[in-house]
Amino acid sequence: MFLTIEGIDGTGKSTQAEFLSKYIMGKCRRDVVRTKEPGGWEGGAVLREIVTHGSLEHPWSEAYLFMLDRSEHVAKVIAPAIKAGSDVICERYHDSTLAYQVWGRGLPLNIFDELFIQSKFPVPDIKILLDMPAPDAIKRVKMRGTPDSFEREGCSFMTRIRSGYLALMEREPEKWIKVDSSLAPDAVFQVICSELKRKGLLND
Repeated sequence: MFLTIEGIDGTGKSTQAEFLSKYIMGKCRRDVVRTKEPGGWEGGAVLREIVTHGSLEHPWSEAYLFMLDRSEHVAKVIAPAIKAGSDVICERYHDSTLAYQVWGRGLPLNIFDELFIQSKFPVPDIKILLDMPAPDAIKRVKMRGTPDSFEREGCSFMTRIRSGYLALMEREPEKWIKVDSSLAPDAVFQVICSELKRKGLLND
């Protein structure tokens, strides 16, 4: 199973990735590779630092860096794990790029669609959207410390990105599980497990 966890900043992606990876390894007795974007591969920390804390000026700079990061991430982590038969849980993937760069920055969707195809990136089996209103997510972000360059862009930016995720769900509804992430973390996890079991992707 190749599963991605998506959502605007502050919705609890890392928490749910940890819960789910432990559950699959413990209850399901399956190997799990837990990873994230950007920077989820050896050498990727430099790119992560640039895109989350840098001061890029060209409108396509972020997009190019995210695509470069994904290319190496797929080649060095995701594709080998899938080939080895492991489950892969990835915090953020191509849908993050679409939500942030297309709906957030206004870049053209068709170019990213074509790049995904030409790059032969693996297609997730299921995508989990942790959803909550932007003002609530921003409150969470402020509570955890210094915001990154995306988080500093404020409520209107995050609202556009949330709209992007909801639009992406409409493109392929069979691929998505949408969960209200304003619930307590344990309650969010129970919904995720229930939906994954319903789709036949988890076994006890």
